[in-house]
Amino acid sequence: MTASSSSLRDQRKLIETFLDLHSAADAPTTYYGLYHDPARSFIVARAAEGFAGRFQTGIDLFRPLICMRCYRAEPAADLLSEVLQIGRPYLLFANANQLSLVGGSLQLANEHIYSIYALDPARFQPTVNVLVVNKAAPDGLPRAEIHNGGLQAAAGVNWQSPGFAEVFVQTEAEARRRGWGRSVLSAVTARVLQSGRIGLYLVEPNNEASVNLATGLGYVDTGARQVFAEAVYLGHPNQR
Repeated sequence: MTASSSSLRDQRKLIETFLDLHSAADAPTTYYGLYHDPARSFIVARAAEGFAGRFQTGIDLFRPLICMRCYRAEPAADLLSEVLQIGRPYLLFANANQLSLVGGSLQLANEHIYSIYALDPARFQPTVNVLVVNKAAPDGLPRAEIHNGGLQAAAGVNWQSPGFAEVFVQTEAEARRRGWGRSVLSAVTARVLQSGRIGLYLVEPNNEASVNLATGLGYVDTGARQVFAEAVYLGHPNQR
């Protein structure tokens, strides 16, 4: 199933009515719904009911990502039936409030719930480290790295919309407790802020080290939660 560029534009205009474009809680859903590469997006939206979409991403080349915003289980099942193929595996990435709507349609496994932290610019105190090398990722998004003694730390941007950018950090185990993760994340955060966007950081609440890293740089828990899970589409619950 593919959608023409004109029909996708129409769907996205409708999606704007479901989302708060200035909300950090809505930002991941807004990115996929409105800004993800049109050639890699298929969306079905209905007025007053919501939308569901599947998106090809670099997260997993063989499992498209599902993102959605619905308000009731029955319309959610209808929309998913138009977007997904029975028996095919997917990745669900949506606000956690969508979980109660998909149980009849999706079989979920390896479910993770992430807290959405948003940068408070007034609390941001950049960390300067001469080892940090700022560069651009192959897709042009900001990236910062430290390479020293065969060890590495890196931070970058998973996606960005006009208002927000989701940042990430990776540090080799042997390189931890040197402040490298904070340094590279600070460098990327500064570039995101300079671009006029607000950085977002998604972290599991029980990952204390990662939470401390984020809060130490001025990221604040928004209270919103995002689910990431493996999913298999079972079909419309009323048609099985």
